[in-house]
Amino acid sequence: MSSKVIDLDGLPEPVAKAIVETVLNLKSQYRSANNEQRADEPLKELPSWPGKVIGSLRRVDIYDER
Repeated sequence: MSSKVIDLDGLPEPVAKAIVETVLNLKSQYRSANNEQRADEPLKELPSWPGKVIGSLRRVDIYDER
């Protein structure tokens, strides 16, 4: 397996951290799906923020597909 490096320079720190956490979570889930997850690697919670939905997130509404 080859290792790849992704340059996150220029992204805001919270976005870069969210990308790193997402990749780690995906790797953990993939190992778990293949029965390779170790006991010392619990799944990580993705970041979330308090708030409420202020509009529709349907594709039709986002891209004005009518």
